[in-house]
Amino acid sequence: MRTHSLLASARSLILLVLVALALSVGGCAKYPPQGSVGTSPRLVFDMAVDGKLRTGLGAGESGLPYIYIIALRLSTDENPTTDGPLPVVVPGGNGFVAGNCTHYIKWDPLDSPQFKIWKFNDSTMNDRTVIGTPVIYTPVTNGDKTMHFELDLNQLVANADVPNIKSVQVNFLTMSTDNPSVASRPWDALGDGRIISEVNRPALVRLRTAGITNASTTGITEPKGDVVDPDLDIVNWQVEVRLP
Repeated sequence: MRTHSLLASARSLILLVLVALALSVGGCAKYPPQGSVGTSPRLVFDMAVDGKLRTGLGAGESGLPYIYIIALRLSTDENPTTDGPLPVVVPGGNGFVAGNCTHYIKWDPLDSPQFKIWKFNDSTMNDRTVIGTPVIYTPVTNGDKTMHFELDLNQLVANADVPNIKSVQVNFLTMSTDNPSVASRPWDALGDGRIISEVNRPALVRLRTAGITNASTTGITEPKGDVVDPDLDIVNWQVEVRLP
């Protein structure tokens, strides 16, 4: 009888352990690795260049990557009337973005993680701080021509402020260097960089409805060949809004 009793106790203990493990796994499945995931609108960014994203690791690249930045201006207006982020086309400023910009995401293959979210601390756009990394991103390796990452709106503003943000102006910026003292350098951004009137072409993305914003939906074309270097020449871009 004692043997049967011990076996029964052992079986009960094993059952309790299995149940506890099941509950533990179930609990983990309910909550994503980062608390921001799924609790506010998700922004999904894709960009492709005609050549490749220059990592600095290719032949003749001297270990220096090119600069690839997605610049954002968050707004409480659905239809903001002031400029969004613009490319720096003459020396000065911070060397990479002009106009109005609140945040940007920079890809740097020499850093870890490769993608980081930055926030400007004032309107001069010189003082900035790293505030995080996208919740999802695809690592870029030498020879790749596309980049993809996803971030949640509440990574950019506090949860309490998320309902107030109605739109974001977006620009995709590429350049050979972001050194503000360099006299001239090749660059690209949304619009045809060969035409002065096309330089101010950030895309407006509304955040109240799910959808895709790209050249087809906005009429903002990004022509092949508006910058000589194919590694800087943006040929495709897209921003998707996913609602929680």
